[in-house]
Order: sequence, then C-alpha cells, then structure tokens
Amino acid sequence: MAPKHPLTFLITGCSSGLGLTLSRIVLAHGHHLIATSRKPSRTPDLVAEIEAAGGKWLALDVDDPVASSSFTEDLEKKGTHIDVLVNNAGFSIHAPVETTSEEELRAMMETLYFGPARLIRSVLPYMRKRKFGVVVNMSSGAGLEGFESTGGYASAKAALDGELMTKLNVSGKKEEIDQLTGK
Repeated sequence: MAPKHPLTFLITGCSSGLGLTLSRIVLAHGHHLIATSRKPSRTPDLVAEIEAAGGKWLALDVDDPVASSSFTEDLEKKGTHIDVLVNNAGFSIHAPVETTSEEELRAMMETLYFGPARLIRSVLPYMRKRKFGVVVNMSSGAGLEGFESTGGYASAKAALDGELMTKLNVSGKKEEIDQLTGK
C-alpha cells in the first residue's frame, strides 16, 4: 500500500549492505528513492533492480567536496525535494592506531565525518524552508566505545555523533528537522 504522502529519500552508500537493504525497503513501502554510490557502473545489476522498482541511482562520492556540496542543490533546482537524508556511506580500516597511516585516518574522517557534514549542510536550508526533514546518520557503537583495532573508525563515528549532530539545531527555535543516529 502506497503512503498518503510519499517521502523522497536520499541514501548514500547503496552498493551493498545496509544502504542497499534500506533502498529496497524504501521502494517497497511506496516512497521515492535516490540511491547513490561512488561508481554505479560497478554494480549494474543493482542499479537496474533499483531503477526498475522506480528508484533513481546516481553517482556520488561523498569524499568529493565540490560534488557532494552541489549534489542536493542540483536535485532541488530540478524539483526533487529531499525529505530524508540517510548518511550511510562508509568503510573501516581495522588496525591498531599506531599502524594506521595519516592517509588512512584522513580517508576515514573524510568519508565518515566530512562527507556527511557537507550533505547535512547542503540539505538543511531546503528542509528548514519546507519546515520538514529527517537526517539519519548511520553510526556505530564504536563511536561510544572503540576497540583496539578500530581507533580511526571509532573517532570518526564519535565526531559525527557528537559535535555535528548535537549542534544541528542551535538556533533556539523549534525546528521541524528530526535527527536520528543509528548505532
């Protein structure tokens, strides 16, 4: 049964795992979907499946500051209003902190913290204007208590859960933007 008011979901990291499962659920429940991954050409069967079910699959590298900052603006200008942003893209390097390179740590922070931060900043003005929106950040218990092999990953998740999300509604006004963090 289709919802009375279908929502438009923008989900990052849809080429596998939770992102792909969420995409299927969103479509099965009659909502609109914009699924994203860095390289849709790597998963043509999944792209075809999602698009055959009525979704749209677009390339988005959350690590690219220019692309991710303009992505939602381009959609909004074309009349696609994002109601629900699901920041799901991610990866983890399992290694002790002392063996994790600077480059690896920065890469995790880019994908797990800065990418979502850019998308949140770009979608919020439109959500605030419509007085409705939901931001979902897929997090991890590691953000609360990391393990010896997940120092970089845990730090990035803690940053996303902490400062960014707690400061989202600092205007003091009642906002209609909901924040959800899946742990």
